Amino acid sequence: MLDFTNDYDFNILELPLIPEGMEKPVDGWKLLIREDTGEHLHVHRDSYQVLPHADVVQATEDALKSANISSDYDFNVYCHDKGKKLEIDVKFNNLVIEPTVGDHVKFRVRGLNSYDGQWALQTVTDALRLWCDNGCVTADSVSSIWQRHTNSISVEGIENKIKLGVETFFNQKEQWQEWMKTKVEKNEIENLFRSKLVKRASKTSEEKHNKKQLENLMGQLDIEFSNLGPNKWAVYNCMTHWATHTQDNKKPHMVTRRREKVVGQVLNTKQWLEI
Repeated sequence: MLDFTNDYDFNILELPLIPEGMEKPVDGWKLLIREDTGEHLHVHRDSYQVLPHADVVQATEDALKSANISSDYDFNVYCHDKGKKLEIDVKFNNLVIEPTVGDHVKFRVRGLNSYDGQWALQTVTDALRLWCDNGCVTADSVSSIWQRHTNSISVEGIENKIKLGVETFFNQKEQWQEWMKTKVEKNEIENLFRSKLVKRASKTSEEKHNKKQLENLMGQLDIEFSNLGPNKWAVYNCMTHWATHTQDNKKPHMVTRRREKVVGQVLNTKQWLEI
């Protein structure tokens, strides 16, 4: 089912870059403007290739049909920052696994594009835990493909990643179940959060961290422990909850992407693997 919740299909004007007070354009640079609103999207070098949001949406839809893994999905499109960024969110209603009784996880495909250079063209397959209305994703994406920003997009490349993602998704169940069997100590997890998740750069020898975010994480950890028990699965879901619940921020979509990346990095650390 297609649900285009934002206007993503608009014309882009590529104009010479003429700074205020100057008469001649800056050599080698151009300005992208949204034609219908006049919004300045970004300044790029002349070599930058514009890939329209509409092309990414169409390629993703074509890849889903070609992959033919399921026709029961919700297809949503969102524009952020006045059209500068595109996010595609596809949830498969019948591709669901149950790591434990009553705890369901749904397969998801996401597509990203931007005109301001902040998001690379990307297709990500991951998982969405269904207990929460806002969603709690597995921040270590199941499968992803990054592409150079050109004026074309590979439907076949997206299709292959979706197929690989589905296979990997169903193999995740055993890992999640193993995490549920792994007991953890609260002080050990607090040290993990402090040193890996909310650590701040510091020029001094004293370790710095974001105290407010650590408090938020530890509060959520208590909730996860009460629902799931003091195990690694609860810690995992605490981290992904923190990554995706960003509605109080000025730009939640940017904060979510940044936090998901941090959580994904934590999951590959020796400290996490040895818990």
